[in-house]
Amino acid sequence: MVVQWRKTGLISPVLVYRHGHNDTLAQHQDYRARAKLFKDEVTKGNISLRIKNVTRFDEGEYTCSFTEGTEYEDSPAQLQVRGGQILGSPDTSVPPHYTGSSRLPCHFSLDLITEMMKTFCRYRRSCKCGEQRDSNEAINNKFKCVVQYRWLNIQREAIVKISDDIFPAGIPDWVLPLVLTICLLIAAHGAVFYWNVKQNRRIKELERRKYIIENEWKRIRGHKVSVTLDVETAHPRLEVSEDRKRVRWTGTVRSLPDTGKRFTYWSCVLGSEGFTSGRHYWEVEVAGSRRWSLGVAAESVERKRRVTLTPETGVWSIMRLGDGFDAFTSPPSPLPARPIPGRVGVYLSYESGTVSFYDADTKSHLHTFTGNKFTEKLYPFFGPWDEDQWLRICSGSAPGV
Repeated sequence: MVVQWRKTGLISPVLVYRHGHNDTLAQHQDYRARAKLFKDEVTKGNISLRIKNVTRFDEGEYTCSFTEGTEYEDSPAQLQVRGGQILGSPDTSVPPHYTGSSRLPCHFSLDLITEMMKTFCRYRRSCKCGEQRDSNEAINNKFKCVVQYRWLNIQREAIVKISDDIFPAGIPDWVLPLVLTICLLIAAHGAVFYWNVKQNRRIKELERRKYIIENEWKRIRGHKVSVTLDVETAHPRLEVSEDRKRVRWTGTVRSLPDTGKRFTYWSCVLGSEGFTSGRHYWEVEVAGSRRWSLGVAAESVERKRRVTLTPETGVWSIMRLGDGFDAFTSPPSPLPARPIPGRVGVYLSYESGTVSFYDADTKSHLHTFTGNKFTEKLYPFFGPWDEDQWLRICSGSAPGV
């Protein structure tokens, strides 16, 4: 024989009684120590549920199911908790430590609830559970607890007398609403004060970060240098402007002398001046182009054969290929910047072994190559790969220009 008591809204059963024993592993953890059957009554057909220490959270619809062999029956029962606990045989004593909380001590045993559940489970009829109701009525510090089980046509009640120490006489009716209003105003004022303090801290933190960024940006731009393009390194498909500040990919191979400095596989070009020490910063306008690469290249970089343009081969760069935006590593490292910047700043710190990239419009950091030990001359590196779209080195050699 298997008996299950379930409560609507809970996945696990309130109680499972299987072959003469409670199955506590299958039982909901909140009911393991509180929900039991009357073991002496099970053999008589009484499979009523007993719940100890009832709280308001126990309120709801319960279903008793009974399985034996091929027979199966279930019946519903409704448990309501209002004001006090479940009402039945009254115990109306007020404990000495009671301090007048809003819930009056009105305790009852579960005999009536048990009897109602027993009736459903014994006769196994599908009928709607009777209504249970309790109420507290205050007259001269006397509180009457009433329980009505209309389905069983039973009513029980008890009167509780509360001393004047808990409810002093002569307090006007308007005092309690006034006290509650004052408490709510104090709570609201405290919440507003806390919110303002939190917002002020957030604003100060944002201002502090902005100050740090502005000062760092000024420091970086203080190392701005004038960069021009070295036409002798330009790939034959590239066109360099007369002022050597712009370069674009034409798709047409021009007849140029093949010097040892010229790139003949990758469509790249280097800056005219190399660096062997110090800190250097320059900016390149890339707006309109969807395929490009910018960074720094070592003097010994391979220029005639196909190599991967990564730090291992002497190139520290970032690239855009359509909607892709990556640091040129092996494999490529995606960059989080959205939208992709229209003007890129490149910052080389030779002694620190770092190459950093910035969105020059928003002054935000994009990526930094670290952990390098530079030993040879480094040159600005440019790779325009979008046909007829210029990459333009921003003019000016003085800071802030």
